[in-house]
Amino acid sequence: MLCPVDCATAGIPTVNFDDCSPENNESEIEWIAISRSDSDDFADVEDATEWTTRIAQTAADPAPSPDNSIRMIRVIGDKPAPEVQNRTVSGGRQIQTAKNHTLNVEIDETNSDNYEFIRSTQCNPTYKLWYITRAGLVYGGICGIKAQAIFNLIQNRGDGEIEKYVGTVTWKDRIDPPRANFPLAGEVNF
Repeated sequence: MLCPVDCATAGIPTVNFDDCSPENNESEIEWIAISRSDSDDFADVEDATEWTTRIAQTAADPAPSPDNSIRMIRVIGDKPAPEVQNRTVSGGRQIQTAKNHTLNVEIDETNSDNYEFIRSTQCNPTYKLWYITRAGLVYGGICGIKAQAIFNLIQNRGDGEIEKYVGTVTWKDRIDPPRANFPLAGEVNF
């Protein structure tokens, strides 16, 4: 979707509300698919073969192109409303310049590999990523989302408390990311 270039060409997209069978999608974020910021785009983000070819959980996995590998990070997460930035321009008009989008995420599987991963995020690299909800929807489109992901180790006191890696994924964009059906929905072992 592209924003219109002027007010005269702004159309109204189709909407659909069904009193008998409304579509509601579970919103909790379950996975973040993360890759190098310069990795290739997808030809078709809904193609299962394209995903399985690129998913490689370790550097030793036989991915055809290590520079295009995707790591699947299992998380518990949410996406609150973005922070909107407005600017006043000539004639007193208000324009929206950008939105600061944030995913709040936790990793509760705190093994050594995941610990080294979260430590690497503290160097503030930029990634290309997609996020997947419980409803089996993938957000990010064919190009992914260029974002920063930073995680920190949290160790709470008390009986039964477990370590967690808590972090945020942040990016700027005027509109929400494209959405598609995740072709590997329901898979848990990548």
